[in-house]
Amino acid sequence: MPEIQIVVAAANFAHTFPAQMLTYIQGALKPGQSIIQCSTTGMVDSEKDRLEKILIKSSPAALIGICVKPDIATVTKYVQAGSPVVLIDEEIAGASTVTSDNHAGGYMAGDYLAKTGRKKIAAVAGRMHVDGGYNAMMRVSGMVKALEDNSLTMPEGGLIEVVSYSYNDGAEAMAKFLDEKRGIDAVFCAAGDMCALGMLKTARERGIKIPEDIAIIGYDDLATARTSKPALTTIKQPLENMAIAALNMAVTERTELLIKPKKVIFNPELIKRASA
Repeated sequence: MPEIQIVVAAANFAHTFPAQMLTYIQGALKPGQSIIQCSTTGMVDSEKDRLEKILIKSSPAALIGICVKPDIATVTKYVQAGSPVVLIDEEIAGASTVTSDNHAGGYMAGDYLAKTGRKKIAAVAGRMHVDGGYNAMMRVSGMVKALEDNSLTMPEGGLIEVVSYSYNDGAEAMAKFLDEKRGIDAVFCAAGDMCALGMLKTARERGIKIPEDIAIIGYDDLATARTSKPALTTIKQPLENMAIAALNMAVTERTELLIKPKKVIFNPELIKRASA
């Protein structure tokens, strides 16, 4: 029986979220299954060119994209070649999607912070108005809706968009909030736990008490969220379940997805720890 090869693409596997998802996918592979790893950032070829070259060269069984949004022409070429496209935390016509309810996750964070007495609640998110920015937009819109339902609004200058979702991004975002003296008393870090941990670092260096002065909520529930000082309150995505669902869809539901793509949505969960 020929080996089943799955292309797994992400902008940068050095980032925590795609790296974690890749690990879960690799751990769920069965005998006769393998992946072709494709990073689409920092290459001479464009994302479109790289994905289409892999399709021609390797004839993969499917494409799993992690927080990437191939253009419709690329998706169409994969589907016409009999290779369904499954996107984790993104969506586009012709592709299937595996995600968690990002709007609900943002709402949980905003509602919790409001109901615990916070009044000036800021947000740090990935870039929202770019390809791949759909989830950031959903998380922030969920938070904004929660604030509205609690008769609050985000303070002026209370939204910072970051590029890399990184520790350094979070450290710089917290420094900016403090330097500009926005007077915030909480931050929902929709850009993920690693970014939130960077915010904790700056807070420690500046003598800001967490959560007494500023409460912080992250996103994803990475292992490092449990061991940070203080431990990070976060919105948990069932990352392993999402990764396994994407792989199973790509391998066992290929024919069905080529005919009719589907969307699988997992529920997020608020994990309360010491930071909020």
